[in-house]
Amino acid sequence: MKKTDWNLLNESIVWWENQRITFNIVVGISGIISMAVFIKNPLEIKDIIGVLFWGFIANILYSSGILIEVFNLYYFKGKYNFFKYKYAFYVFGSLLYCAATFICCFLYYFPLLD
Repeated sequence: MKKTDWNLLNESIVWWENQRITFNIVVGISGIISMAVFIKNPLEIKDIIGVLFWGFIANILYSSGILIEVFNLYYFKGKYNFFKYKYAFYVFGSLLYCAATFICCFLYYFPLLD
């Protein structure tokens, strides 16, 4: 049975955590741009709470990248080599969340079912 490589596990966690700041900045900028494009009225308290909640959920979903690597390294002993593709997962996930931010902002300020 192959042992868990604790150094690789630690490196993966550190790498993901170092990228979190960039992820938050990119998603935050996409949110600011989206709101600048779509918002018509001054922000209300519910809008501010929604923005904070959106950021909280973004960070929970971001953590799925870390969890996938931890599960692979600990339970599967690195069988799937996700660490080779973590940068691609990071970029794809960040772009996907920016797109979701833009779409959700559009749908919130221009509901299609009014």
